[in-house]
Amino acid sequence: MCSSDLTAPAAARAAAGRRLDPRGIRNPSWCPWQLHLARAESHDAPDRAVATAHEAVQRARQYGAPSAVGQALRAAAEVSSGSARVKLLEESVAHLERSPAAYELACALVALGTELRRSGRPKEAAEHLYRGLDAAVQCGADGLVEEARDELAAAGLRPRRLHSTETDTLTARERTAAALTAWGRTADQVAEELHIDEPSVVRLLSAVYRKVGTDRTGLAAALGEQPPA
Repeated sequence: MCSSDLTAPAAARAAAGRRLDPRGIRNPSWCPWQLHLARAESHDAPDRAVATAHEAVQRARQYGAPSAVGQALRAAAEVSSGSARVKLLEESVAHLERSPAAYELACALVALGTELRRSGRPKEAAEHLYRGLDAAVQCGADGLVEEARDELAAAGLRPRRLHSTETDTLTARERTAAALTAWGRTADQVAEELHIDEPSVVRLLSAVYRKVGTDRTGLAAALGEQPPA
């Protein structure tokens, strides 16, 4: 087999994809075969891996679920190189913050922090690594916790003590932000109402989505909220 050929695992995944596509099984949120294929291809065919990953991103965008788009973007970052990795991971985090996919968000945060540290941007890296560490602790993802702690140490930062304070109960501020969002308020409008900045609103809502198990589209039903008359 020449070096440009697929490895056996990649070939098997590609064959599976060819069988699934004609059946209309294309939604990467529950059948992410392209993401696995891209990772397998990256060892021997990096250009093809990037193309496969970006096709998966486009498919995810068609279905629109933030968790699927974020997961696909993180996979695309894994098989990409240079500054593209940071851009893809930043977008991945932005999508996953709008989803209930807590573990995927933790992975993306740690990956982004790692890339920023390696790019010589330690202050920006610290913010994401600390958030990723906290999210990993909440998920009980011990391996990811250690990875985040190692990256913080490599950046010359002291990892926080490992403890979980988050519960499934919304705080008063989280519930207010969630209710305003369910009523159709934008992030800047919520920020003005709560007298905080927009990044703080994004983080509040990210916690809400994880706790109630839905994204913005299902927020009103999850909260039992009705818009004001």
